[in-house]
Amino acid sequence: MSADDELAIRNVIALYGMAADCGDVETALACHTEEAVYVVSNPNAGRGNASDDLELSGHQAIADMLNSDMHQSLLPDSAHTVGPLVVKLHGDKATVLGYSRVYHAQKLMRIAINRWDMRKQGGWKIARRESRVVGEEAAQDLLKESLDEF
Repeated sequence: MSADDELAIRNVIALYGMAADCGDVETALACHTEEAVYVVSNPNAGRGNASDDLELSGHQAIADMLNSDMHQSLLPDSAHTVGPLVVKLHGDKATVLGYSRVYHAQKLMRIAINRWDMRKQGGWKIARRESRVVGEEAAQDLLKESLDEF
């Protein structure tokens, strides 16, 4: 694996979170392939509500989520953080496994296991992300299944 590729992958993932935190939808979208898929379990975690998984497909769906009242209600008091991460390169594709946290008003709102499938298209981009809340059976399954690739 090229250290430059690994650093670029890590930077794209971090950049997405920072763009989401300041409402920069264009930068957030630039971190994804046009047809990117984003699966989030219980997007209301930390808000006291249970909900079904949210599955977004493509730039418009991701933009709609970032512009939604729910997401906008977090701004400007949110911080999306990631890590530690492990990265495995497969030519022009990569698999990334790690944790993410969302803080709101300086309190931990969500901690999740994430798998990012990355694709190199004029730079590294997120092709698919699955985010599962720690403690869910699906989070353990995602972690165990993904570890087999490393």
